Amino acid sequence: MKKTPLFLILTFFLGLLLILSGRASAAPVAQATNLLQNPGMEQPFSKGVAQGWQRWFRSTPRTSDDCTTAYHYEPKWVLETNPTFVNSGSASQLVGNTWDTWSGGVYQNVPATPGTTYRFTFYGRGRGSNKQVPEPSETGLQINMQAGIDPNGSGVWSDSDVVWGGVGSPHDTWQPFTVEATATGNQITVFTSANWAVNGVNQCRGHMDTWYDTAELIAVSVAAPTSPPPPPPAPATATPPPPPPTTTPAEPPTATVEPPTATPAATVTPVGSSSICVNAFLDTNGSGLHDADEGNVAGITMTVAQGTTIVGQAVSTGMGDPVCFNNLLPGVYQVGQTLPATLEMTTQGNATVTLGEGQTIGLEFGSRVRETEPAEGQPTATSDAVADTAATATPPATGNTAGGTSWLVYLGVGAMVIGAALLGALLYALLHK
Repeated sequence: MKKTPLFLILTFFLGLLLILSGRASAAPVAQATNLLQNPGMEQPFSKGVAQGWQRWFRSTPRTSDDCTTAYHYEPKWVLETNPTFVNSGSASQLVGNTWDTWSGGVYQNVPATPGTTYRFTFYGRGRGSNKQVPEPSETGLQINMQAGIDPNGSGVWSDSDVVWGGVGSPHDTWQPFTVEATATGNQITVFTSANWAVNGVNQCRGHMDTWYDTAELIAVSVAAPTSPPPPPPAPATATPPPPPPTTTPAEPPTATVEPPTATPAATVTPVGSSSICVNAFLDTNGSGLHDADEGNVAGITMTVAQGTTIVGQAVSTGMGDPVCFNNLLPGVYQVGQTLPATLEMTTQGNATVTLGEGQTIGLEFGSRVRETEPAEGQPTATSDAVADTAATATPPATGNTAGGTSWLVYLGVGAMVIGAALLGALLYALLHK
């Protein structure tokens, strides 16, 4: 009869311990907030455009009878529900045209906090062909897809301060496009963009289509609050200690140290079936877009990295053919450009791409000649994200984000201590019965 209360108490505390331990281990993981309206390009659509988004396009006249002289007509915006062309959800935004080349996309104005850096990402897909689906896209065509952010939120694609990300041509595959910019006002504008007009190349096809889906806008760094500077420290009043006695130390023995041997940047050669092709164009008007009358530029160092490992580096030739990094394994790569001091970037200097098995991703970066000569000793413009492992990637937060240990953990530990003490008392009672 005397054992029953002790067993009941022990059972109660052990059960409480299990419950609290389970609750403490199930703490939720904090997620970044997507600031976009209708990021999945879902219905309803109005005049072919997904709710929350607006259309934009570039218009330039046609000056010849063929497509080798680039021009831009107004494309068409259409609701897409074919699962083949939907990345997530039940719909995507289709922008395309037939026979006449075009440049445009959709955009959205979003409230912002000045001084905060935002990252805009969307998934894009393209197809160019004179044949109907399911015939594949002509991979030699240039889609020139990219993401853009206007830091002052003007809603105008041609605004001079729009920051454009890397350019790619995602034929018959979904590819993410990303760009970052720091807000200068209470609103920013995000753009999806494609440009099928290429000077000197006939890109006119019966189908010149692009699809956009699964967009995201998050704050990656918050503006620091403004506060008055701290008061200067009070002047020291203590008397400085006397200087040490002047004794001549014995000279240490000299040793010859060999200088470290420089290690080449590209030390890893992955063996795979995928490729990343990069080119650089001379953006003479600083628009961030490769216009029809703008050529390529030589002397730009292209770097492809994966984490802390530089996979390869090469220098652009100024020709139309891009620099290709072949035999890559599937995975996430960082691609960036390094400019000579005479040039300045007009597009984002780096891009993060996800490479699939057997896939080829094309990127293009823009730069222009500096208006003023750089000061002597000024460093060249470099893509910091590639030089320092992927600075554009933000790992998800884990564990307790409140800055301390959860009270459930303390309570669980306390229950364990009490349970151990009661178990000891029970064993003692049984052994000394």
